[in-house]
Amino acid sequence: MKVKALSKAIAAAVLITALQSVPGGVAPLAAGEKVPMAAGASVKTALIVPEIYRKDTFKTDRTLMAPPGFIVSVFAAGLKGVRFMAVGSNGIIYASIPSEGKVIALVDEKGDGFATSVSVFAEGLDRPHGLEFRGNDLIVAETQRLLLFKDADGRLKADGMSILSEDLPPGGGHWTRTAALGPDGALYVSAGSSCNVCVEKDERRATVLRFAGPKAEVYARGLRNSVGIAFDPDTGELWGVDNGRDWLGDDLPPDELNRIVKGGDYGWPYCYGARVPDPEFGDKKRCAGTTPPEVSIQAHSAPLGIAFGKTLEFPPAYRNALFVAYHGSWNRSVPTGYKLVMIPFEDGRPAGPPVDFITGWLVDGAKWGRPVDPVAGRDGSLYVSDDYGGAIYRIAYRTGDRRP
Repeated sequence: MKVKALSKAIAAAVLITALQSVPGGVAPLAAGEKVPMAAGASVKTALIVPEIYRKDTFKTDRTLMAPPGFIVSVFAAGLKGVRFMAVGSNGIIYASIPSEGKVIALVDEKGDGFATSVSVFAEGLDRPHGLEFRGNDLIVAETQRLLLFKDADGRLKADGMSILSEDLPPGGGHWTRTAALGPDGALYVSAGSSCNVCVEKDERRATVLRFAGPKAEVYARGLRNSVGIAFDPDTGELWGVDNGRDWLGDDLPPDELNRIVKGGDYGWPYCYGARVPDPEFGDKKRCAGTTPPEVSIQAHSAPLGIAFGKTLEFPPAYRNALFVAYHGSWNRSVPTGYKLVMIPFEDGRPAGPPVDFITGWLVDGAKWGRPVDPVAGRDGSLYVSDDYGGAIYRIAYRTGDRRP
């Protein structure tokens, strides 16, 4: 059956929701059936919560909005402040909890889509945030250091640590550091500004830094707070979202998705968006030489983690997309964000504006969750952390069908 109208999609979703109580997923699509891809086709989807996690935020039944055919479940909970994630070659999810100074490992021992074991991989760290694997070694980005951890015996407890670099700017208003391993073998690390808007004295701030060794090289500048960075697995190009400044109203300046290139200047603090001069630091001449965003995002959405969908067991339109977690606004008169969106890609470039993928963490102006970081799991599912709800969600598509 080919879905031709939203009403049909909603009707189909009623059956999908009913089937979601079946352990391990639901039946695949019938022969010839297609998933509606139009924006607005999302339907209410019951959040699946295993009994072991049915407490705190999840004592109450929760629903999210998702495209028909997608299942959202709580992979793990009780993880207040959980932030960025990485997936080991063994499929194990690793996650940082900066507020507790630790990195944890989450294991789905039964293979049923729920973490049954949560262990502390490393602790006593200084606000660990970004995680990245180099082979079987885990790289952790603290506020001021890049660390490499080994787990020689495979017991999910770090048994060796070395310092890769201490050449990161300390603390500041934006203290998170996110790392991505480039196709050239170098590490690329985002370091946000120390302030809302100012001229930085430390050239390493509001940048993406490149590390071929212990010394930082400024790879790109003018990036106020590019928390989420990732390399396109097809083109090898670096992409990042950037959070715009505050106190210019509800709709300015836009947050951004940028293609980050060596030597690129993306404007902050002198300009924002499509080379628009900042009212305090504006410099038209300088702005003329900056790089505008590839995609403009609603102001104050607070985009954080990003992930390309290439390896997901999703229909093609979803695999050819970049997923972005909107953490949500903190000072907008009408809250915005608090959702997971997708930006379609074609031939290595964005092919349209952001489209809602999973929403519902904001209900009648009140939040119960704040998405932080999406990551593709080895099982073809998409995992998303939530530092406010203290959870990691697993988003899966109906087994056995990847058709559009």
